[in-house]
Amino acid sequence: MTKPIQKGSKTGQPLIFGLANDQCVWSRAGVVKPIACINAFDCLGCAFDRKVQAEFEAKTAAPAPRDPRPVRLRMLINQRKCRHMLSGRVAYKLCGHSYDCVRCPYDQMLEDSTVLSPLGAPLYDHTSGFSVARDYYYHPGHTWARVEYGGRVRVGMDDFALRLLGPQDTIELPGLGETVTQGRPQATIGRDGHVAQPLSPLDGKVLAVNAKLGTRADTANHSPYAEGWFMVVQPTSLRRSLKNLLFGAESLAWMDDEAARLTAVLNETAGYRLAATGGEAVSDIFGSVPNADWDRLVVEFLN
Repeated sequence: MTKPIQKGSKTGQPLIFGLANDQCVWSRAGVVKPIACINAFDCLGCAFDRKVQAEFEAKTAAPAPRDPRPVRLRMLINQRKCRHMLSGRVAYKLCGHSYDCVRCPYDQMLEDSTVLSPLGAPLYDHTSGFSVARDYYYHPGHTWARVEYGGRVRVGMDDFALRLLGPQDTIELPGLGETVTQGRPQATIGRDGHVAQPLSPLDGKVLAVNAKLGTRADTANHSPYAEGWFMVVQPTSLRRSLKNLLFGAESLAWMDDEAARLTAVLNETAGYRLAATGGEAVSDIFGSVPNADWDRLVVEFLN
């Protein structure tokens, strides 16, 4: 018997954090049969979106002069529903810009508000003393990726890594417009002369960085999955990047394994056995373990 595909798994479509609807806007408009969105509602960068419009143009081609109006307008002219309404992002909005989304002020306002709006705390699972945010994707180097509406991805370091290295003195992030590569350093964090470079969970271009970390680096430790985010990235190939990340039950099992491996490494290098306090791992493992080897911890768990 074939197992159902888990939404957001390596073989399923990307799971958009906090958005219940997963139907393609063309399905909601009645243009195509019911189909799930495969590009995190990044309609303007979606190959399927371009295909639907190209097929419509081919079917309506005629010897008469070409209709100069946008294809999306001609296809949805009887509905007038904004694509953000069709996707479920907003409750009600009629298009007032002839479906020219690229030049639409409302579309740009929504995109900007997504990047800059305060983050609510996600739901968590707890395993082996560490928290794991639900519906986030995890890189084996203990960074996370949260897929947001429009295909943008917010990234940061997970609870395990931040408890492992403890409060940071500095967090240096790349500049706007710079590119990051999956599995390569994306930032530099420092503590008491020690340095670590967490790896990027995906390929893409940096659209925004968390300015708060420049003056309060420990924000990441206090709120690793919300206010302590590092940057927002426009991915080069979202689905390809996500296939290499951990998700759902898989990420919980991995975190259990990492906790067990950490206990073994600390026992080997410092003669110390990690113990949870009150169901949580200590908040500063490096600072709490005598003779802990920073470089060994970074190599073992962040690289």
